[in-house]
Amino acid sequence: MVLEIFLFISSAFFSYYIFQLLLDEAIFVPLPKKTIIKMLRLARVKKNDLIYDLGSGDGRVLIIAAKEFGCKCVGIEKSYLLYLISKLKIKREKLEKNIRVIHGNFFDFKLKNASVVFMYLSKKIVNKLKTKLERELKNCRVVSADHRIEGWKIDKKIKTGHFYSYLYRLK
Repeated sequence: MVLEIFLFISSAFFSYYIFQLLLDEAIFVPLPKKTIIKMLRLARVKKNDLIYDLGSGDGRVLIIAAKEFGCKCVGIEKSYLLYLISKLKIKREKLEKNIRVIHGNFFDFKLKNASVVFMYLSKKIVNKLKTKLERELKNCRVVSADHRIEGWKIDKKIKTGHFYSYLYRLK
């Protein structure tokens, strides 16, 4: 029975990846905890911050930010399977008071009161997001893994694992 469940979940993830690649969408690639912490430190996350994780996957960034930095978090995840996994992990960690996860496309949601936006997305999607971020965010730090935001001035760049992460400040 356990093997059948494992095979079902594995085939669901594989199908999800193939489908996302065909649509030229970002796929879920989990960041290591060490990289997430480096990126959150780069953004100078504090207890009073509200972090939005765009494409929050299995919720690991949200959980680490809430546990290690004590801040409030909102994740937006398009994949229903990853959304459910993140909800279960957040409940297991008893972090429901600090973390809210939304199932949907982050282009359809306002990033209300965000002080930090965290993203590990494809280059195409990062640059598609640029206008939305400029329109909706004030006094916000944006931290992007692996991809620069074209036309924005980099506040700081650090090596995080096998790629660079970039910090931007929107005024």
